[in-house]
Amino acid sequence: MAGDEQASRSTLGPPLPQLGDGEPRQEQEPAWIALAVLAVVAFFLYLVRGILTPFIVAGVLSYMAAPAVHWIEKRWRLPRFAVVLIFFLVFFVPIGVLLRLMEPVLETETKELATNAPLILSNLLSQLFGGTSVDILGQTIDAGTVSDYLLGALFGALGTPSQAIHVAQSIMGALLDTLLSVILLFYFLLDPIDLGRTAIRFVPVQHHPHWQRVGREVHEVLGRYVRGLVFLVFLMATATWIGLTVIFHLPFALPIALATGFLEIIPFLGPLMAATIAAVVGLSYGGSGYAAGIAIFYLILRELEDQLVMPVVIGRAVELPPAMAIFAVLAGGMVGGALGALLGIPVAAVVRIAFERWRPA
Repeated sequence: MAGDEQASRSTLGPPLPQLGDGEPRQEQEPAWIALAVLAVVAFFLYLVRGILTPFIVAGVLSYMAAPAVHWIEKRWRLPRFAVVLIFFLVFFVPIGVLLRLMEPVLETETKELATNAPLILSNLLSQLFGGTSVDILGQTIDAGTVSDYLLGALFGALGTPSQAIHVAQSIMGALLDTLLSVILLFYFLLDPIDLGRTAIRFVPVQHHPHWQRVGREVHEVLGRYVRGLVFLVFLMATATWIGLTVIFHLPFALPIALATGFLEIIPFLGPLMAATIAAVVGLSYGGSGYAAGIAIFYLILRELEDQLVMPVVIGRAVELPPAMAIFAVLAGGMVGGALGALLGIPVAAVVRIAFERWRPA
């Protein structure tokens, strides 16, 4: 009994004074105070959402890297600063080498894709019209003329001074966000923030064991989802590049494969967009049969991923109904753009777990 009492004290903190100890019993703060604090924090984060992207990216990367950093620190018994430096060398140097090797091909194919955009669009319109021209309301419209008009309107809009400044600002902002994300990742790994320990302070002491179990479940779900998603991006990009290059000999296979991999992070809509991009390029270069073959290839890849890879890599980590998952993606995109769409499903999964385990006081 003494051992149980000692363990309880070490887990839950010092006991509250009992009646008869000479001082009154301390009351727990009402639950509405914690909810009010959380609401204020959420509203503040919404107000400053424009600067949150590098913090969120660095937080997700540090969440993924934390187990490896802890393992190196425990195994080699090195200072934390040295461990983080080793991790950065092991993680970023191979990525830099891979990007350096891919750079010539990626740069060449991307430039060719941009240069051939008018031809691709013209061929696509010709395939859709069934010829080089089509009669609409008595007017003969040429596919090349339509493509030139559309591209001219696009480039004209982007070529205005205001749009040019906006594009330049977007590029500079993306570069600065990337640099800031790397710096924040270093500091997050060097001095990690224990969000679980901070959040549990808002929970009454008697409910700590229950919500600690919920926290461990959330941690397991998020860890499996994030690591599995990174693996799927790499796997789909590699498999798509091999298939488009070896089987179909599709031009611009590398940028299309990279786009396919990164679009994998957007559930439902991302894979559909990737297949559409590849099929459009295939339609403009090889006709409808060629495009159909590419579409079937993407469909087979998707089925293999859903039936074989997803259950093993991610498993039933999220367990959201399809309608709820689509709503989470669209709502996240409306609130936070592309990053919000990416975080929509994991946030919805956390909310689902919290509500399923909720125990009113």
